[in-house]
Amino acid sequence: ILSSLGDVCETVFTAPAPAMVLSTTEPIFEVDVNAFLTQPTSERTTNPPVEVELLLDEEHNSFPTEPDDGEEMSEAEILQDLPSRPRPDRAPTARQAGDAEDLFESYLHEMRRFGRLTPAEEIELAQRVAAGDEWARHQLIEANLRLVIAIARQYSHTGVPLLDLIQEGNLGLMRAAEKFDAQRGCRFGTYATWWIRQAVNRAAINQSRLIHLPEQVVWHLGKVRRVVAQFWQENGRDPQPEQIAQTSKIDLDEVIQLLGLIEQPISLDRPVDDEAHSSLADTLEDSAASTLDEITAQRVLSEQAHEQVHRALALLPPRERLVITLRYGISDGRSRTLLEVGKELGVTRERVRQLEAAAFKRMRPHIGL
Repeated sequence: ILSSLGDVCETVFTAPAPAMVLSTTEPIFEVDVNAFLTQPTSERTTNPPVEVELLLDEEHNSFPTEPDDGEEMSEAEILQDLPSRPRPDRAPTARQAGDAEDLFESYLHEMRRFGRLTPAEEIELAQRVAAGDEWARHQLIEANLRLVIAIARQYSHTGVPLLDLIQEGNLGLMRAAEKFDAQRGCRFGTYATWWIRQAVNRAAINQSRLIHLPEQVVWHLGKVRRVVAQFWQENGRDPQPEQIAQTSKIDLDEVIQLLGLIEQPISLDRPVDDEAHSSLADTLEDSAASTLDEITAQRVLSEQAHEQVHRALALLPPRERLVITLRYGISDGRSRTLLEVGKELGVTRERVRQLEAAAFKRMRPHIGL
């Protein structure tokens, strides 16, 4: 997560060699895709190149309809009705959420300083960028930063912080500014949209899961999800693995494995309250301890361990000894529930359970456990 607004602005405005920054995320498409993207939508007579289809097949491909040449969103459309912060697997505390909200609002305020470009201005800046003008590159990027926000919003369901998505989208925007050719006849916003989406999509795939998955697995997982969703809409039920394999052209064994990956794992360190006082692990039952308690209870009721149990009881504090005696009817042969013992002792059922667990822990060494 960005530590300050300055980090965001510095990434966009002062990076001396953006090509080096982007070297680890080199896009999967090159010449053929550039030609396809810069061709006006109305003139396209062929399907997208296979590289574009591969991009669209990735896991988080909730892409909007491609805008027509010259079509742009207004500032009001981009900045209004922003979604609430996405819920990552590790839930932020109230203070962290407030800090992220303040930083995001500051970023939006900063974006309002940058005006929009006319088609003529775009062409002029693009020509100057091609000639190596760094100032023109900054101007072209700054005028389209709001487009990154609009695209990043569409990935808020992935659980990745919105500011992280915006930062990755800004890197895609910088790459688009380097490769844009105004002579092809399309608006820069139309061309940059694909680069921004690819950068944001990659970030969503790599950061939304606790366990990183290979890109090929993510691609197949997206195909399986779409097949399941389409089958549900048509038939009102989930498809069988064999039906998914037949429709998606994926091996049945791989489909079965992919179905097991659909559910996201949950971190045991995830806070269960706003102040992060306790984690999910603190609320889970210790199965090993429960098993030992059950074995101890069986030994207490066993006739063979009668003498051992009485010797162990004599070593317990009076309160714990009374709890065990009442719970298992050692003195009168009548077992009692936690609630009944609690009423007799004037304590809660949970307190009785705690006393019983403490007594069992003391007794185990003396009854052969």
